[in-house]
Amino acid sequence: MRKLFSCFLAAVGLLMASPVAQAAGEKVALFATGPTNRFVAAVSKSFLAKAAELGLQVTEFDNSYDPAVQVQQIDDAIARKFDMLAIMSASEKAIIPALVRAKQAGIPVVLITNDVSDRAKGLYVSFVGESSDALGKITGEALLKALKERGQEEAKVALITGSLAEGNAPARVEGFKEAVAAQPGVKIVAVEDAYWDTAKSEQIAGQLFARFAPEGGLDAIYAMADNQAVAVQRAAEAAGIPLGVEKGKLIVVSSNCDSDGLNAIKAGKQYSTATQVPIAAGEHAAQIVADHLAGKEVPPLDNLVAEPITKENVDKWMQACTY
Repeated sequence: MRKLFSCFLAAVGLLMASPVAQAAGEKVALFATGPTNRFVAAVSKSFLAKAAELGLQVTEFDNSYDPAVQVQQIDDAIARKFDMLAIMSASEKAIIPALVRAKQAGIPVVLITNDVSDRAKGLYVSFVGESSDALGKITGEALLKALKERGQEEAKVALITGSLAEGNAPARVEGFKEAVAAQPGVKIVAVEDAYWDTAKSEQIAGQLFARFAPEGGLDAIYAMADNQAVAVQRAAEAAGIPLGVEKGKLIVVSSNCDSDGLNAIKAGKQYSTATQVPIAAGEHAAQIVADHLAGKEVPPLDNLVAEPITKENVDKWMQACTY
């Protein structure tokens, strides 16, 4: 009996030492921007599912890209003494005072997908997501490749972006600019903020087509997410503008994937996208939260795979980009 009791105590000790057991029951606040956006919803869903598997108690706070609302939500979570915060930041700069207050309160933070200002370094334990700068460069390089395929050295390019208040959209713009600078004839003639929204992207695209029609039209559009890229394609078709890499057609490139974008690549309506996969981001972030709460060392930067998707490798990413 004494031996059995010793074995029981040893088993209990092992259970208490496991990361899941130590993290179980901890209260985590998840802050998501643009909850109606399919990508954001997929990040949240995968985070919640993984967190439940790990025994975490998660309360989700949503806002529609409103930095002021998000800061209020974070302050509320600090007052309610959550054990950890997982944040998709609505603003790369406006969030910093809230991060300072969280650190002062001793509440650790994990950032998910959305970049923040360099001034936030030291205010969070880990950032989880693809490099936005790399995603922008990948897209710029893909555009140059498309132009080379059709023997064109000069091009007028418009950018229809995600929320420029967030850190990741401006970083993608800069990465894109850096890549296309290798071809001096490629000119960025417009940068329009569509807040990742499909309908707004379609509206902006239509306005751009009308604006540049007297100048011979646009040669390419960088729509920052696949839902935006597909919206651009709809606007082009409505305006009678052909899509594709052949001369005289509009090239459409993007930088985070979903199934609609990949199907458009297969159909020749979109040239490329890139691997920003929401399910991976959500699951990785939940695991890092659990590991940190369990006392394990976590990486300050968990950069996920960032690579181009074109016709050559579209099938490889179809499952990961379907959500």
